[in-house]
Amino acid sequence: MYTLVAVQGTAVGGRPVTASVAEVDIAKYLDRPQIVTRSGTVELGVDEFERWGEPLANMVQRVLAENLELRLPAGSVVTTSRTLAGDEAVTVELALSRYDPEADGTIVLEAQCRLRRSAGGRAKTEIARITRRPADETTAAKVQAMSDVLGELADRIAGGMR
Repeated sequence: MYTLVAVQGTAVGGRPVTASVAEVDIAKYLDRPQIVTRSGTVELGVDEFERWGEPLANMVQRVLAENLELRLPAGSVVTTSRTLAGDEAVTVELALSRYDPEADGTIVLEAQCRLRRSAGGRAKTEIARITRRPADETTAAKVQAMSDVLGELADRIAGGMR
């Protein structure tokens, strides 16, 4: 079983913020306990013994929140719960249309991310495509590369919160 992990990233300056990461929407083909891989342009594969430690959408939500806490100014609070509902300065909404390895092992993350500010103003939406080659062909290396691209996405999001 495998899990995504938070990774160090680029810290942003400024005043502390409160933020929440809303429930993450993932493509339905990823919504399974097995780690999905691509074996061709249109062919997907799963190995019954290569599994996630928790549902992927929940894990992405939790690790994205952890990544944001590592990047935002000291004193910032990021949550995945609704306990701060109405009090958070920013809500992060994420929809993953792609988050898996290509046939050659390259990890591809394709997402739409929206930052909604409670103080009004327009929501800011970004479309991201981030790729990363894993260190080797093992599943552990692919999962680490998936953690790395999620960390890079958190860098972009944290930068957009300034």
